[in-house]
Amino acid sequence: MHHLLTIAIVTVATGAMSASAAGAATLQTDTRCYQETQEVIVAGAGFAPLSAVTISRDGKVLGTATADANGAFRNKFDTPELPNDVRERLYSLSATDTLTTAMTSYRSTRIFANFRPGSGNPATLKVRFTVNGFGLVQRRAPVYLHYVSPTGKDRRTILLGRAAGVCGMIAQTRLRHLFPFHAERGTWILQFDTRKAYERATSKRRTPWVRKPVQIFGNGG
Repeated sequence: MHHLLTIAIVTVATGAMSASAAGAATLQTDTRCYQETQEVIVAGAGFAPLSAVTISRDGKVLGTATADANGAFRNKFDTPELPNDVRERLYSLSATDTLTTAMTSYRSTRIFANFRPGSGNPATLKVRFTVNGFGLVQRRAPVYLHYVSPTGKDRRTILLGRAAGVCGMIAQTRLRHLFPFHAERGTWILQFDTRKAYERATSKRRTPWVRKPVQIFGNGG
């Protein structure tokens, strides 16, 4: 399971992918990657003054906006929830007043962390870790894994790597022990976040995190 407080908007606009033949119109989103279902703010310029501008995503009309006297507009919409088997997706946006068209794109991501294989002898099990969405607030953010014991104490913290790409992902780490120490029986919490020092993540945290319970039924190694 994963949790993330509403992501603070990072005001880095994407450049327009294309414009009209005259090169006048532009289209921008307020950031380059969004958490799924997050609000997207889009701004256009260079359209016909006071015209009705139709905005589409992947060819499907989202709605219309009215350009001001300078041919500019600003609108917002929610990005969709991703399918269960998809952790990141690229969307295309277009805006047209029938005479002028501009396009851009943005990405959407799920906050995700897991490992494979998902079961085995905790004394010997080696896994590869995967994370997504850890670059929403900070580009190339470090991703840490905190091992929290069944008694609630931080046992160890390791660095998995740095989140790469627009949304911040680690496709998979090298093969490594799931527990790099003796792990007693009980329910452990594996907390993935971007902070080197452990602190239990709650809804007040403004950076991505995942807390994953792992049950050990026998003695670890």
